[in-house]
Order: sequence, then structure tokens, then C-alpha cells
Amino acid sequence: MNAALIPTHPNRPLVGIRAIERLLLRHAFAPKPETKLMVAVICQGMADAVSVDDYVRRRAIRFLKGHNLERIADLIGLHPEFVRQVARQAHYLPPIVPSFHKKSKRKSGAK
Repeated sequence: MNAALIPTHPNRPLVGIRAIERLLLRHAFAPKPETKLMVAVICQGMADAVSVDDYVRRRAIRFLKGHNLERIADLIGLHPEFVRQVARQAHYLPPIVPSFHKKSKRKSGAK
């Protein structure tokens, strides 16, 4: 069977965290020690997002989807949506599932 056709486990990342770290450092504003520290914090959040411990996993996902990631990414010149997209594509974050809620088609001015 072709290896490309074998489905991967949904919680198993496609890329190692070191590769993600190198990618983020390449896109960061300046290669300073503080930048490396902030990228390491982001990468630890990604690694924790696939943890077997439910509490750690939920907190890491909340971090990656929340405002704290935006603050850290902004300090080092990374766009937070870029970081989230990398995490989703590497399967560290679950994909965004579109909502199929029906919108009410209420006409304006109608009673």
C-alpha cells in the first residue's frame, strides 16, 4: 500500500517541533536570544497541544488560539495567524471546522 494513502492519527503531528522552531525563527523579526526564547515558548505550546494529558492539551490549545499568542508573536514580528496556520498544517492544532448554521432571512422593514 502506498504510504501517502495511509491516514495518520489525528493527534500525531506531521512535522517535528524542531522543524517548526527553525521555520518560526526564520520568519521572526530579529535573531536575538529573546526571540529564540519566545519561539521556544510558542513551540512548547504546540508540543503541549498534542499531549496525552487532557489538562495540558486544553491549556495549550487555549494559548495557541488566544490573545497571549498574539502578544508574544507581535513582540518578535510574527503574525499570529501565520503561527496558527503552521500549527494547523502540521497537525499541532485541530483544523477549523466551518459552521453550517442557517442564517435567518428576515427582510428589513417587514413585520
